[in-house]
This record gives sequence, structure tokens and C-alpha cells, in this order.
Amino acid sequence: MKSLVIFSALALGAGALSGCLTTQEPTCNSTSYVPIVSAIGPKTVGINQPAVFAIGYKLGNSCGTLGSVTAVPNGNLVQVGVSAVYTGCSCNETTAVSQTTYQFQAPTAGTYRIQFLTGNNTFITDTVVVK
Repeated sequence: MKSLVIFSALALGAGALSGCLTTQEPTCNSTSYVPIVSAIGPKTVGINQPAVFAIGYKLGNSCGTLGSVTAVPNGNLVQVGVSAVYTGCSCNETTAVSQTTYQFQAPTAGTYRIQFLTGNNTFITDTVVVK
């Protein structure tokens, strides 16, 4: 019994020591919406015809890459946001404008407002007439 206690103590001590000797690099990963700085697209399109918008957005640092373009429709209003994925802890600040596209397509005629997220509840608003 005494040898079991001594063996357990040695095993526990060795495990604790190896935990102290192992240094793990921090991981810096996040996803967030980024400001859209420009959105250029057509003013009129046909029913079920795509309206392609060229979107300029700012990542803010060198660790960011395009995550996705998300559109949330609500009647004749569509809100569009660009999300970025950030990987890395040592990132350089950048003011570069990156480019992507967003495709809007309406199944019915009408006037649609497309709002591109630029900040906290602020938007660039464009209007598309679908005929």
C-alpha cells in the first residue's frame, strides 16, 4: 500500500512538472463585421435578373481575410454586411480597401433599398428598381 502511495505521488508530480514545462502559443482567432466603404451597382434590373454590386471594405489589419457577405432581407429592404476572419496575434495595421461583390436578385417588381453596413447602425443606402 505504501508503494502505491509513493508511486501515485511521483506520477502526479511528474504530470504537474510536465505541465509547467509545456508552453503553448496563444491563439488569436476572431470573426467580426468590417466597415463597407463603397458599394457600386446598377439602378435598374429585370425581374429575376442579378444586380451585382462591387463592394469595398476595410479589414483594418494584416491578419484579416474575407469571411462572408451576408444579406438580411426584410420586405423591400435588404441589409448587407461583410464579415472578416482574423487569424494571428501579431498583426500590422492597414488602411487598404479590399474588394468583393454582392449579388441581389428580386423575384418581383418593385423598388428595393439595399443598405450596406458601414458601422454601428450606419449604412450606405442604394436603391434598385426591379421592372
